[in-house]
Amino acid sequence: MKILMVINCLSKGGRERRMLELIKGLKEKNLDFDVYLISLSDQIEYNYVYDLPIKFEVIAKKDKDIGLIFKLRKIIKQFNPDIIHSWDVMSTGYLTAANLFLNKIIVNGVIYNSAQNSDSYDREYLKIKFFSAISKVTVANSKAGMKAYKTSPRNTVCIYNGIDLKRFENLKPVRQVEQEILGREKGDHFVVTMVAAFEYRKDYDTVVDAAIELCTSNEKVIFLLVGDGSTKARIMKKVPANLSQQIHFLGMRDDIESIHQLTDVGLLVTAPCEGLSNSVIEYMAASKPVVASEGGGTDELVANGKTGFLITNKSTSAIIAKINELMQNPTMSREMGENGHNWVRAHLDIKKMTDSYINLYRKLTNKEKIVSMKTPLVLNN
Repeated sequence: MKILMVINCLSKGGRERRMLELIKGLKEKNLDFDVYLISLSDQIEYNYVYDLPIKFEVIAKKDKDIGLIFKLRKIIKQFNPDIIHSWDVMSTGYLTAANLFLNKIIVNGVIYNSAQNSDSYDREYLKIKFFSAISKVTVANSKAGMKAYKTSPRNTVCIYNGIDLKRFENLKPVRQVEQEILGREKGDHFVVTMVAAFEYRKDYDTVVDAAIELCTSNEKVIFLLVGDGSTKARIMKKVPANLSQQIHFLGMRDDIESIHQLTDVGLLVTAPCEGLSNSVIEYMAASKPVVASEGGGTDELVANGKTGFLITNKSTSAIIAKINELMQNPTMSREMGENGHNWVRAHLDIKKMTDSYINLYRKLTNKEKIVSMKTPLVLNN
């Protein structure tokens, strides 16, 4: 089966990682999948894409690039894919135009969040609604996303993110990570880690307010804030100089799994519009309890009181209270981490995600299905 995948860029992000993990999974199945991947930007932050046994091409998009439509159309004609899989709004728009009268099957992967009511007149929201309506099939990574965009069950499927648990093997030595990140041994310090882009939907303002209060009252608390983005410079200025050894801004990292050896609590504070957060999945895979904003796909991941805590939006006091509770109850913290790890291993292994996509591709092309399609399980359904 020939699959043409197109994505806007390969910057560090959950959508990009999910696509690359799927490609790895398809190739590891040793089935006859011929994958041709195109990035519409030369921003490549997942360099292992060059090691994948696929054809990979960068076609750098210009502003309002009409010529790109004809380039993609030529590739579609020459490669003759059974499935075209677009991974974001930008690639879906160009592919929809390029596919006119060619009538190839497009799998539209544009639903990767769960919009809020206030987004109803947002341009991005309207584009996603439009493309979801006209596509042969739309894939969402959470049921909350399907509900938020009011998609039809006739052409929408929910396929949860998968994670390759092998990523948590053969990690850097803990002592090395301690020196690189903290400059000293962790000792009895309590480490809270948040992995998220510094963008407006990630509520780092509330996180840093809570971090300042916690670190001021307890010198044993350390925050590791991992990511980059447009709000980072402003957020960093909020941190007093005397707390610089407790509140660390680590930027983009390629060694998240190793960093989680230091983590005691995984944190994700956002607007209530998350899809299925890779960061939360990674915390759980690493056996860490989670404190996360309720709403969206996060409610499908975190079982409140079992694998972590769901907290109300923009609540500094809730963050502080739950972190203190976990810090004071190491047994409960450990049990929550183990519960989360076991659930991810059972339901979000990369093999399950890969099989779900294979089934979808087979069904759309009327090929023989190789595994039975199963509705993704929801933890606290």
